[in-house]
Amino acid sequence: KPIPPSPPRHSLDRASEIRQFLSPVEKQCHLKNEKAALQQLLPAYLGYTISLVTGNPLPLLVGAASLMGKDPMQEENANVNGFRGMGG
Repeated sequence: KPIPPSPPRHSLDRASEIRQFLSPVEKQCHLKNEKAALQQLLPAYLGYTISLVTGNPLPLLVGAASLMGKDPMQEENANVNGFRGMGG
């Protein structure tokens, strides 16, 4: 990606420059969040489906237990929110 042209000497718009440079990072983080959410929800959906088919509630409970785990993207989301705060 080409470097954006510098703003005039006395009217620096630092916030828009930072947003422009960080937009690809935010897009990548959004894609990683979607992928992590799918991987976290898949066991729950699978357990729900198996429970409906078999009539046994145990797979549903096992799938629901997978949702109780720590969010794998929590630290990265906090970093991206911190970058966004720097951008104004």
